[in-house]
Amino acid sequence: MMDDRTGVKAAKVCGALIFTTSLALLFSAQFDFYYDLNDDTMIKDIVSGAYTGQPSGYCIQMLYPLAWCIALCYRAIPTVPWYGLFLCLCQFSVVFLIAIRLLFYVRRIRTGVFALAMEAAFIMGLFLREMVVIQYSVTSGVCMAGAVFLFLTSQNTDKPSVFFRRNLIPLLLVVLSFLIRTEVCIMLLPFLLLAGLMKWCGEQQIFTTVNFRKYLMLVGTAILSITAVYCVDLVAYQGSEWSNFRSFFDARTKLYDFYGLPDYKDNQKFYESIGLSQESYTLLENYNFALDESIDTWRLEAIVDYQEQSAKTSSHGNGLKNTFGFVSKNSVRQAMWRYKDQIVKDFLHIKNIIFRRTSNQEIPAGLGISITVTFLYLFYFVVCIVPAEGKQRVVSVLKIMCLLGIRIILWLYLYMVDRLVNRVTIPLLMLEFIMLIAFVVCDYHRKKNWEIAQYVFCVLCVLGFLTMSMGNFQSIHREYQDRAQADARWNALMDYCRKNGNNYYIVDVYSSTSYQGTPYSEKIFTKTANFYKNFDICGGWVAKSPLARRKLERHRFKDIQNALYNPKNRNTVKAYFVVKPDQELNWLTQYYQKRGMTVHTECVDQVYIVSGEPVFDIIAVKQ
Repeated sequence: MMDDRTGVKAAKVCGALIFTTSLALLFSAQFDFYYDLNDDTMIKDIVSGAYTGQPSGYCIQMLYPLAWCIALCYRAIPTVPWYGLFLCLCQFSVVFLIAIRLLFYVRRIRTGVFALAMEAAFIMGLFLREMVVIQYSVTSGVCMAGAVFLFLTSQNTDKPSVFFRRNLIPLLLVVLSFLIRTEVCIMLLPFLLLAGLMKWCGEQQIFTTVNFRKYLMLVGTAILSITAVYCVDLVAYQGSEWSNFRSFFDARTKLYDFYGLPDYKDNQKFYESIGLSQESYTLLENYNFALDESIDTWRLEAIVDYQEQSAKTSSHGNGLKNTFGFVSKNSVRQAMWRYKDQIVKDFLHIKNIIFRRTSNQEIPAGLGISITVTFLYLFYFVVCIVPAEGKQRVVSVLKIMCLLGIRIILWLYLYMVDRLVNRVTIPLLMLEFIMLIAFVVCDYHRKKNWEIAQYVFCVLCVLGFLTMSMGNFQSIHREYQDRAQADARWNALMDYCRKNGNNYYIVDVYSSTSYQGTPYSEKIFTKTANFYKNFDICGGWVAKSPLARRKLERHRFKDIQNALYNPKNRNTVKAYFVVKPDQELNWLTQYYQKRGMTVHTECVDQVYIVSGEPVFDIIAVKQ
């Protein structure tokens, strides 16, 4: 099935390389590459040294071995944007590997060109934004998608050693996905397990000693590799300082991302029992909890335990539901109804698009992928299941049924925990899409009517590409305009802080996230000099970490509360609070008043953009 001639193989590799390079150059010419969210820029700041002044592998979100390697690159050549370059290389490498596999799967040049055209159509029509607006969770999903596709389309062999070598790259991609974003990799593991099961069931004889050796060797190596890198990460964070913070980090994640903060008035007795005042609760509400040292691991874990117990013992459960010991924001029934409502909404969007009642601006993110996935299910049914007979039809039906089952379970879980954010849903849709493509690629050669289906598929893909890619280009250009407005504000703040390097600035969390819904972020390949940032955010996932404390110590501050106001402080470095213009700060003065300090806030300066519009207020806390 695959061509083994060295010259032809080399030509196909060169063709895949030219194809991938052309895509990268096209995207570079048309778009700037952005970090999607401030989560990505924070990771970049940590590994590059912009956060503490020294590159560090303790970036918390990625596993330490990978982050340490990236930090090492920054130590060697600080001016290269290693972190963003790494994410881009991961994604384009997967595109390159899939292109190679597609070319190796075909015999004719015409079919190879068709295959690459379809890959380009799908990338530009469905995943263009993910290629130019980089998010590390999505990159983890891209690596997993590449692993699944390469594994499913690998050539079968009866030799375990050859089988292992042929699937070494998918194995490395799985480990890389685990290193980049462990939670995303684990969430997508059911797709990988299904791919392994389907690959095994595709063998002529399933239960043989050779097959057990082949698959168990590969699975065992994957488990050992993942366990090894995870153990290195555990050892790196085993110190008491980091161990305590990891517990704090886990409790904070559960509270904010999954359980929610219970209302203070309705649960006042509980909050008083753990010594959390109304003023400290307000800091948890507005995410500025780094200001209060009393908001520690014990108190956050106590709130999490209280939420879990309330869900299990109370009928209302602070809005949480208990399903066989699993605490979530929605019950299974509620999740099913929400899932059904979303399907209906998607159908209405499709209807409006067909009849041109919806503009490109109103099309939700991921809808194009959902439409394509639905079409692929129908396409696979028509060209692979209907013509099949006997065992082949049974296996094909099982493939689709299992894939649908995984899809339903994972989406119901997301609706139960109410975590339907693009950085989670896009990898899910991506894996479902890539598995369907792999199923078609693996099964088409057995079907007599493939030539007709191929041309029908080509016409439909071209039509879909023309509509979706144009919408994608317009959508991304509009997003870039919005990002330019947001960046002008954020860059003005960074420039202000850099010009006033003798001071230290603490930024209000809600003032640091976005402008009119567009996240503050940075371009990947501009301003590559990683200057130290003499400011920090008064909350978020880095708050209260050893890195955050080291940053404060660099400016000779004990904590944020004392940095903003301490009448006994003789530190020559002054600390200021940064907020959006004219923001209400009663909560800040009330917090200090609760601690016996009567203060007031005063705007001592403002940050302006080129047009002269003030975008941030510089606040001093005074007696």
